[in-house]
Amino acid sequence: MLIAFLTGLVSQLVVRRKTFVRAGFNTAQYMLLVGLGGLVYSGLGGHVGFDKVQVSFIPFAAMVLVFFVVNQIAVSLAVYLTTDIPLREAWNKIAGDSLLYDLVSSSLAIVLAFLYIRFQLVGLAALVLPLFFIRHMYQMNLNVERVNRELLELMVKSIEARDPYTSGHSLRVSEYARQIAREIGLTPRHVDQIGTAALLHDVGKIYEDFAPLLRKEGRLTPEERMLMQAHPVRSADLASTIAEFRGKVQTDIRNHHENFDGTGYPDGLAGEGIPIGARIIMVADTLDAMTTSL
Repeated sequence: MLIAFLTGLVSQLVVRRKTFVRAGFNTAQYMLLVGLGGLVYSGLGGHVGFDKVQVSFIPFAAMVLVFFVVNQIAVSLAVYLTTDIPLREAWNKIAGDSLLYDLVSSSLAIVLAFLYIRFQLVGLAALVLPLFFIRHMYQMNLNVERVNRELLELMVKSIEARDPYTSGHSLRVSEYARQIAREIGLTPRHVDQIGTAALLHDVGKIYEDFAPLLRKEGRLTPEERMLMQAHPVRSADLASTIAEFRGKVQTDIRNHHENFDGTGYPDGLAGEGIPIGARIIMVADTLDAMTTSL
């Protein structure tokens, strides 16, 4: 636990440049994991020492389970207490994303112990250096996802800049849609898909055809109204240029103006035939329209 404290604090503050609060939380978590995991492992008869590598499945599996459960509980509670994400959703999302990683890294712990006992520091370097590279690639992937999300929000803001009335509209609709999807018990992945579709539900209005309609102060003519009703299709087609958004996200965008009685557009869907995501976005869109003033 002392080694976990020293290495954890240095890596969190110096290498990863975390704030003192986050560094303290992560370091304390490392110490708790090592302490509880070690107690369970040794209590079940697991071998401890540098003389040989002896893998006892039950003690090792119990130690891994303690690591996983304690880590997920701690992080889920931290997310729940510092955000508006429900505890169950935080647990499902974090546990689902890290389960494979935890299983792989647990098996690597045995390899790491074997290499150290057989080859000392050379053995450590043979495994640790590739692991640092893999972690770096994983971190880069997370950064790319974050940047893509920020670019989407920037694109939406640039579209809404054409019409002061809709300023911030898509961001609010996205947040409302996420809250509704959570409340009705959809999976975290589905919640994310609906939130993304809600963020992009009006993205088709970036086309120049809609610019005069967005700036018009009076009522739209029947012809103009028909043109405006084409924006769900244009939005869905534009979103589909990104492979990740094809499928549910694209469908929810296309059908977010369908009515339950079949009087909506563009496809005249009705009732349960309207995707649940599209129905949620319709409610969120209507809610924002009724609660926003010029």
